Amino acid sequence: MGKIGLIIKREYLTRVRNRTFIIMTILGPVLIIGFYAVLIFAIISQEEKPHTVCVVNNSSMSATMNKTFQRYNILKPKSNLKFIFKYNDRFEAIDHIKEGEYQSILYIPPNCPPHYSGIRLAYDVRPSNTMKLAIDAEVSKMAEEMNMFFIGVDAVYKDSIHESINVRMQTAESMGDPKAEDKEQLRTVQSILAYIFGIGIYLFIFMYGVQVFRGVMEEKTNRIVEVVVSSVKPFQLMLGKIIGIALVGLTQFIILVTFTGLVISALTMAFAPTIAQQVQSGSMESQLDVSGFNMGYFLDALYLMNLPLILGVFVFYFIFGYLLYASLFAAVGSSVDSESDSQQFMLPITLPLIFAFAMGQYVVNDPDGVLAVILSMIPFTSPIIMTVRVCVGSVQIWEVLVSMTILMGTFYFVVKMAAKIYRTGILMYGKKPSYKELFKWLRYKN
Repeated sequence: MGKIGLIIKREYLTRVRNRTFIIMTILGPVLIIGFYAVLIFAIISQEEKPHTVCVVNNSSMSATMNKTFQRYNILKPKSNLKFIFKYNDRFEAIDHIKEGEYQSILYIPPNCPPHYSGIRLAYDVRPSNTMKLAIDAEVSKMAEEMNMFFIGVDAVYKDSIHESINVRMQTAESMGDPKAEDKEQLRTVQSILAYIFGIGIYLFIFMYGVQVFRGVMEEKTNRIVEVVVSSVKPFQLMLGKIIGIALVGLTQFIILVTFTGLVISALTMAFAPTIAQQVQSGSMESQLDVSGFNMGYFLDALYLMNLPLILGVFVFYFIFGYLLYASLFAAVGSSVDSESDSQQFMLPITLPLIFAFAMGQYVVNDPDGVLAVILSMIPFTSPIIMTVRVCVGSVQIWEVLVSMTILMGTFYFVVKMAAKIYRTGILMYGKKPSYKELFKWLRYKN
């Protein structure tokens, strides 16, 4: 095995066997799974509780108004939300609320209609947000029916009058093509995937790039590097450290994704019957209506996306984006004796990465814009921007290939420049470097 291979092996095994690595690798999935399990448990435990509302209607139109709530009981007999009509006086209803037959009182004052602002919901057991949404929906239906009654429209035609329209978008050239409409609906799923991949690349580059910086600086301050460079070239040491830490990051990422995915799948399968039963009973209906989420459509959208291309692009920029920034972090770590001295150099390195992350929202909305195309070609922003563009837009293959070529060429150039700084700075002690000093080191010959 070559010297670079030995350095990679040393970096990898030293960090993987480290107690902190083991704890964080195990703790990370546990925290994610714990959050997921608590979320599911909270949803299920909240939705399992039935809630009965006692309607106290003092309006002169109470008989007509109460038909809305009676219709809800008939149409949704399995729902955890029920409406009862037991008292005509709200104070009498309050006196008996502790008996447990109902948990809240819906009071409709005499001036309703046409004034609906006086409607109040008094509770002994606070209804969940989902239950509150369902109650609001039924009160709104009642108000709609009463308004139509006063203007002479039969409430039977309410559903045909009230429409909720979601206008679909598509290009002018594809007008009339039903497949084009379906493709346009993929934008939501594509945006979600773009955000996930963009955040993943940003965190990986930043977290493990900083590890390279601190690892190099620690070896320099501990004078270990003085012994090491007697056997290997500084360039080999720097490259071995960068690749070794990259493999550590990939190992941790693979373990995290695999373990988390398996446990979340098991939890989903375990809780699926309960969730399905609640959806069927109508207790989660309001929440689903508000969110507009459709898991079946989400999975269909993933199937229609070019996942092999997206994953291939993600892995490429995941690796080369890290290598580019890690080279710069290694150069900075070799040139300073403490983290406080590195601040003047860290900002120019991290600023393009932070800028690319912030511009992700703009690129999601306009993936084929001039600015998005330019940023996807600049090597310091392309790892995030091009990944986002591939997820949400129809990027030409030649654009991806040109961006990849520029990134690889820039990495080769930067790693050569970083090696010049590294070989001089790694043995330089007691002197606070400046940009002028770094440029002088770049001009030194072997």
